[in-house]
This record gives sequence, C-alpha cells and structure tokens, in this order.
Amino acid sequence: MTAPWPLSLNAIHVWPLRVPLRHPLYLASETITHAETLIIEAQDSEGRSGWGEASAAPTMTGEVLAGMAEVARRYLAPALLSGPFAAPAEVTHRLDRAIRNNTGAKCAAEAALLDLAARRAGLPLCDFLGQRKRDAAPCISMIGGATEEAVLQAALAAQASGFRHIKVKLGLRPDPLDDAAMIQRLREALGPRAHLSGDANMAWTLPAARAFLAALPDGALDYLEQPLPDDDKPGLAQLAAATRCPICVDEGLHGLADIPACRGSAAGFGLKSIKLGGLLPTLAADALARENAMRTTLACKIAETSIGNAAVLHLAALVPEVDWGVSLTQGMLSEDIAIPGLLIEAGQARLPPGPGIGITPDPAQLNRFRI
Repeated sequence: MTAPWPLSLNAIHVWPLRVPLRHPLYLASETITHAETLIIEAQDSEGRSGWGEASAAPTMTGEVLAGMAEVARRYLAPALLSGPFAAPAEVTHRLDRAIRNNTGAKCAAEAALLDLAARRAGLPLCDFLGQRKRDAAPCISMIGGATEEAVLQAALAAQASGFRHIKVKLGLRPDPLDDAAMIQRLREALGPRAHLSGDANMAWTLPAARAFLAALPDGALDYLEQPLPDDDKPGLAQLAAATRCPICVDEGLHGLADIPACRGSAAGFGLKSIKLGGLLPTLAADALARENAMRTTLACKIAETSIGNAAVLHLAALVPEVDWGVSLTQGMLSEDIAIPGLLIEAGQARLPPGPGIGITPDPAQLNRFRI
C-alpha cells in the first residue's frame, strides 16, 4: 500500500479497440455490430497501472475513436505527465485545461488516474471516492431487436435469467403506434413487477411521441427515454405536460447546466461519464439531479468492456438509489478484454474484489482488438 497522493505518472498508454458484438443491436438511427472503445492505462513510477475506458459515441459527444486516441496521445498524455497531482480535483482541472470538450477521451483518462490512485491506497474505487451504500446493483437488459417477436423472446429470456429491468429500443418502426402495441404486449408478457422502459434515441417528432404515449395505458412504461431530438426542449416540456409517463433525458444531457434547465420537463436523466467528462462529474450530476427532485440511471455506452463497466458499478455503489437500474454492457461483446471480466448473475452485478476497479485487462486481448 502506498499513499495515493501526491501521484506522479511515468507513462500513459492508449489502446483504441474495435470489438464485435455477439448480436447486432438495432437502434432507430443505426445498427451496431462492433463496439469502438478507448482504453487508457496510467502507470506510476513503481510500475502500478490504473485503467479507464470510454466508448466512441458521436451522436452524444461528437467524438470518433480515431480522434479520441489522437486527443489522448497529443493533448491529455502530456498534461498528465507534466507533474504530480495532489488531489483528485487537480486531475479534472488539468484535463480541462489541456483541450476543450472531448469529454469521452477525458473520461477515460480521469478514470485511469482515479483507478491508479485507489490501487495505490489499497482500496476499492467506491471506498476511495466516498461512502459505499451497496455491494451490488440491479442491471438493465437492453434489447434492440429487428422484429417484435425477437424483442419479445429476448425480453422473456432476460427475465427468466433474473433481470428485472428491461429496456427496449423504440423508433425502428415507421408508425409509433406499432411501438405502443409492442410495449403493451411486452408488459402483459413480463407482468406488473418488471421494470420496463423504452428508449427512442431521439427518433420521434412531438406528434409521434404524443401518439405513442396516448396509445399506452398508465403504467405500461416505467419511463420513456429521449423521445425527441436533444435540442427540442420546448417539445419535451409540452410532452411532459401531456403525459403521466416519466421522461428520461439522455442525449439531451451535455453538462451539469442541463439538469436544472430540464426541471419540469424531465423526471430523470441517463448519466454517462463519457458525456460529463469523468467519474467525478458524474457523481456531481447525480447529486444535482436529486437536489432537483429528479431520478437517474447510470449507464455505459454500447458496448464498453469490463473496464468501463466496473467503474460505473463503483459509482452505482455510491449514489443514494439505483431504482431505475444500471446499464452495464460488456455482455453484448463477443469477447471481453478482461478475463475474468465483470460478472452479472440473476440480473445483479456485484462489485469485483480488490483495489481500484477490481478488473485488469488481458494484454493479449488488448493487442488482439487494437486498431
């Protein structure tokens, strides 16, 4: 065990990866067959390593994988190697001074440094960052099927394996009433105790979203995520005023200022550290949402490896409640880069043992999927 601070770095290594998914994931805007994700390794002078991850999400952060890797090498690495850190807040400050925006690349770098500091302290990351509230969290089974039958079968299989939280991708069909009919059949099949949410990924206009919600009975959905384009804040306010279904904002959350701005329009937020620039800003966003009487769901992008998922799980151990579930996505990958990786059993993810995030990648897998 070593004092975590001051922390001086000896090297930064950047690993852009492209990993196939087990099955394609169908969204309204695209079909995803591979995960494109950035891994950053931060190494101290004693040879310890910390690991961070952020997937490319152009529609959320404006970043593509090649650009994230270039930013990490050209701007973030020199800033991180320029001198010792005395406290976690200095990490965020130095990354923000190195380059504007680029929240995904910054997220991976910040997570790597925090993981390294926690490993030096000999503490799990959640205990290093705050007061642990739980050792496990309920996971969301995310389903994006090409047909209604495929969605139904996948949802029933997820429920049979222990998942209580099911999230279905919407907006793939031209008529929103077809999505509404599918949700009603899903609710009937899954029963009232299932936590069922839908994510339209900005696919609808205001009239389409209104038609969808008007066709649903109360309680069919536990929440509807991002039904409208992220810049249609007036439309979101009108939609929220016309429905009892809670509205969750995901793509529309770009920074902390968006949280109070959505008061009255959103019941909660999908929090992704790639949008907010790191783990510490994500915790700050969760606290701010709750101050404004709004809920949150913590989420990885499609599909981060066990490195990124473990970091999010440690955040889930710290927030006041996780009733909307936590989206951990390494199970979508054909292969993980950590062996063993993060395990999900009966719909629950349990914190891995050991200091830091408790997960270390396999070098052979890093080299195998590196691009």
